[in-house]
Amino acid sequence: MPQHVAFADNSKLARNKTPKPRITKRVKDAIDAIVERGIAYNEAAAESGLTTRTMRLALERPHVLAYLRQQLKVLRDARGPRNFHRLCAIADAADNLPAVHAIRALELLSEEATARRSDTPTPGVVLNIISAPVDVMPRPVRIIDADEP
Repeated sequence: MPQHVAFADNSKLARNKTPKPRITKRVKDAIDAIVERGIAYNEAAAESGLTTRTMRLALERPHVLAYLRQQLKVLRDARGPRNFHRLCAIADAADNLPAVHAIRALELLSEEATARRSDTPTPGVVLNIISAPVDVMPRPVRIIDADEP
């Protein structure tokens, strides 16, 4: 049975369909320079051939910020084991003050790894139990008779 034109899948031709937001190569290169080398965004923009204003406007877009956060997470996760071993070496050193700070940092790292972040929503229900005030004075008892008018 042939498809009629009215029922054909023309979703690629939809006029109000917006494409997925993209990051240009220059902006991506600038963000990579910011993350990998730790340079300021205006210097990274100049190296990539962008103006400072263009880079700032790009950093206001949510998908560009998401890419920046993703790259920072990759960098942080890649340096994590090395930082842990360095903190262990400082904690084992003879000088006590840096050792105390290193041990404290190691304990905080282990707590962060096991605990959930406070800004992530968790599923559940919140019940607020509010007790109504109790009458202290008893009400007088009224007897109802069938003989009363």
